[in-house]
Amino acid sequence: MITNRYFIIFISALIIEICSTFFIKNVAESNSLGMMFFAFIGPFLGLPFVGYMVESKTWSERLKMAFASAFGYLIGIIIVITLIK
Repeated sequence: MITNRYFIIFISALIIEICSTFFIKNVAESNSLGMMFFAFIGPFLGLPFVGYMVESKTWSERLKMAFASAFGYLIGIIIVITLIK
């Protein structure tokens, strides 16, 4: 069963991936306000992610967290690809 910490890491990675892609889009379009917005919120998006990674004691926990974040990034980019098309 997925515990809350892995779900939070998954959601955090998903949001980071979506926001980082839109940050890059704003950079490509020279949208200053968009760049400033995503640059400002970027560090806050990773807080839950970093907190759990620091707390982990074993490599098996870290590996599970890496899988949770990998799937979050993967689903995030699939969402972005869907939105762009």
